[in-house]
Amino acid sequence: MEEKVLQIAQELFNNENITNESKIGDFEQWDSLGQINFFMAIESELSVSCSPDEVIESDSIKKIVELLNSKK
Repeated sequence: MEEKVLQIAQELFNNENITNESKIGDFEQWDSLGQINFFMAIESELSVSCSPDEVIESDSIKKIVELLNSKK
């Protein structure tokens, strides 16, 4: 799951330096709008659905992966 989330983030934000420690605000493209776009891409690619609260609370790759793993 982590590899897929990293792949989505790297493609969406055009940044190959994203790791599981990266979080919102670490680079310009990952702002509040970038967060929404990121979750839209995740939901589309992985066929999952996340609540607005989950999107807000999951502010790092690590937290996003934990959230997605809990939805399996």
